[in-house]
Parts: sequence; structure tokens; C-alpha cells
Amino acid sequence: MILLKLDFAKKVPWKLDEIRFLYSPDDFVGSFSNEKMQARHQRMQEEKINALLDGLAREKNPAAAMRVLHRRDQIRFFCNNLEEFRAQNCLEETLLDLYYRDNTPFSAGGDYSLWQSLFRECDRERIAGQGDPLPANRVTVYRGSVTGVVRGFSWTLSREKTAWFLQRWQDKEEGGGIIFALEVSPADILVYLKEKEEVLLLPDLVETLPGTRIEALP
Repeated sequence: MILLKLDFAKKVPWKLDEIRFLYSPDDFVGSFSNEKMQARHQRMQEEKINALLDGLAREKNPAAAMRVLHRRDQIRFFCNNLEEFRAQNCLEETLLDLYYRDNTPFSAGGDYSLWQSLFRECDRERIAGQGDPLPANRVTVYRGSVTGVVRGFSWTLSREKTAWFLQRWQDKEEGGGIIFALEVSPADILVYLKEKEEVLLLPDLVETLPGTRIEALP
């Protein structure tokens, strides 16, 4: 991104540390041999950043302000303005939206340690309130791992999805991964999302998971 001499603090009420604003192709940092083309490119970059700043300045809600930015800047904005999200009672809802863009029981995206620290910021009642009651006092949930490491927040209740991955990953010569099973109760989870058939486990429980490797569903 080009280095802009803009006064962010006076224009925008949000913390913007380490926000890039522009990504490819807009963040081209090379130079054009034609001076007019170079000047036009720099002017266009400044206009785009100023448009983003204007959008940020208009938004009073941190979740709405976050979505003004490029998708790849949104986690950083969330972390920068965590207390504003908390104050406006949208921390847990927004965090779940961010998390589920890249994470499922059969794929993991982003930095595990970052998700762990952010989930620890959640109010237990508020994040549980984003979901549904578990269908039973104890349920078996499943998670896949291509690295053989059981650690992960997202686990599924869906036997259908689990069976599909068991079949897909059956031949290890073709790659694939391992499926783990774990029995959990409401005390073990942050939230159960009925529509997704998934639970998110408590951050501290994830560190000591006793998940059992399975080759087939019982």
C-alpha cells in the first residue's frame, strides 16, 4: 500500500492500526514509466482510501464500520476495536460471523491462537444466546483433521457429513485426513448452531481434547 499522509485520527472514530485498506490490484507499489500514469494511479489510490475513510466516519456501529473495509482487514479492525464491539453488544455475533467465513469441522482457517484469545473475550451467556439448546444432555460430535491433530473449535453433530468424509478419506494414498469423535454436554460448549449442526467448544477444553479416532460410525 502506498504511504499516505492523511490524518486518520481527525476523520475516523475507529482504531485503524495495521489496516492496509488496499489489496491487489489496488495496492500496486511499483512505478510506471509514464509520469502521468503514475500520478493517476496514486490519485486513484488516495481516492479509494478516502472513500473508505468516509464510509468508516459515517458508521456509528463497529460491525457496520468493519464491513466497509476489505475482507482481509476485518479481523484486524475487530481486534483493534474490541471494546467498542463489546460496548455495543455485538462482539459475540460479529466474532461468529468472522469465524465461520473460513472454519468448519472439516477445515480450519486463520490463526488458532488468535481465535482462542478472541473466544475467551466472549461473554458465555451472550455467545450461547446466538445459538440453540443442544438436542440432548450429551451428544457425540465429530471433527476432521488432515494433519492428525484433534485440536479445533468446530465440531459437527451431522452423521451424514461425517460419513461422507470418512468415505472420502478412506484411501490414505489419495490424501485425506482423520475423523475424531467426542462426547460433549452443554457445559463443554460455547454455542450450538442448529442450522449448521455444529458446536464450538470452550477454548480451554480444546487444549485438552480427549477425542477418539474413528474409522466408521457406530
